[in-house]
Parts: sequence; C-alpha cells; structure tokens
Amino acid sequence: MDSSNEITTPLAIEDWGLTDYQLAFDRQRELVQARLSGKGNDTLVFVEHPLTVTLGRRATQADLHFSEEIFSDRGVALQKINRGGLATAHEPGQLVVYPLIALKKKDLRWFADQFLQVVIDVLAEYGVDGYLKAGEPGVWVDGKKICSFGIALKKWISSHGIALNVNNSLETFTMIVPCGRPSERVTSLSLELGHGVSMAEVKKHFTEHFCSAFSYHNN
Repeated sequence: MDSSNEITTPLAIEDWGLTDYQLAFDRQRELVQARLSGKGNDTLVFVEHPLTVTLGRRATQADLHFSEEIFSDRGVALQKINRGGLATAHEPGQLVVYPLIALKKKDLRWFADQFLQVVIDVLAEYGVDGYLKAGEPGVWVDGKKICSFGIALKKWISSHGIALNVNNSLETFTMIVPCGRPSERVTSLSLELGHGVSMAEVKKHFTEHFCSAFSYHNN
C-alpha cells in the first residue's frame, strides 16, 4: 500500500521482552479495553514467550502429539486462547508481534493481507523470499512455514498477531500438528540464513514496515 499521500497517526511501541504468555495475554486485554474506552493509544507490542503451545478456538486434542502431562513434564505450557486458528508454538528467540490497534479500515481481509505483507517485507530485508498461501494464515519460505498468524477483533480493535521464527530452536513444533497440517515443515530466519540474527534489527525493520503499511509514525 502506498501511504505517501495519507495522513499518519502516532503509534506507541512497547517491548515486553521475555514474558509469560498468560501475563502478556492479560496485558493485551487491558490495552484493548483502554483503546475501546477511548483512553488508550494504538500500540505495537514486541514480545518473546517461554515454551508455550497456544490453542486457538478450533483446536482440539488431535492437534497435540502428546498428553497434557508430557507437555508439563517438558516444561511446555498449554494455553487456550481467543484467537482464530489451531495450535502453534512459542519459544524464546521467536518474535511475537501484537498490534493492539483500531483498524483504520473495517475490513479483516485487508488488515490480514497488509499485516502479512509487512512480514514478507521484513524477510526481504535479509534476502529471504516469503510468500502467502491462498486460504492459509501465515508466511512460508521455500515450502516451509516461518510465520504463524492469528488475530482477534473486538469492535474492530485488534489483538494477538504474528509469531515469526527468528532464532528459536523449533523443537516445540515437533510436539504439535502445526496449524492443523501434519506434513507442515517449519523454518526460521536464522536457519534460512545459516547464522543468528539481531532481534533488535528485526524489530526495527518491522516497525518501519508496519508504520508504512498502516500509515503510522513512531516518535
């Protein structure tokens, strides 16, 4: 989207570092409620989570390869949440991005397409070609999924978002059926490049492309 002729609005950026999923979930709800009450600002949140498997509204036990007891024994939290989608994994080194914003255009498809294009543009900064699959949420690289996507809307205020594999191990993905597809392979930016990546740099690129795509400015 060419936003060069559009008026930009301010966007707050928050970096929560490594934060427990439930705590981050509660913070999201608080920010959404503030936005609904007219007291809050549009906010882009960066966060990493400890080992966690999130289960969207359509997820069932069939999306897990092991019992809940085994997940607990391996230190992996299971979390049922209110976003769309099935099961996905979170690990330290994965960049999770939550846009807690009032959609400027009340069109879910537009928002999803724009948001995922931001991910593709960030990958392009590293010479990695990301692409979408029709009818499937996320971003892929050479047949492997690198980014999961799932959002929730409340009166056109968004929450949840994307999980981009940057430097994470990907081991937790072997415990689930990623997004309901048993044959799904996953990858990370560092795996594609053959070396680790600066998370701070990825966040910088993400902020720039997000602001450009959605006509924001960050002071």
